[in-house]
Amino acid sequence: MSIESAARFLEAVAYDETLRDKFEHVRTPEDFLRITEQLGYSFTTEELMALAKEQSQGVMIRRHTGVWKWLRGINWV
Repeated sequence: MSIESAARFLEAVAYDETLRDKFEHVRTPEDFLRITEQLGYSFTTEELMALAKEQSQGVMIRRHTGVWKWLRGINWV
């Protein structure tokens, strides 16, 4: 498991709507991680959240589309 794998995943999913569609019905972290593992990525939810927090620092404007809105739709707790 690694931050590097999470970074590769976020980059891929940012540009690939078909990849995002694979997560359309995901509602739990367990389901999310199961799909990412099937796609060849290996990271924990903690690693993903740390990376998302790091990449979001200093962001003042939030778009209503894209990866971050999609990730916020999952109940991470």
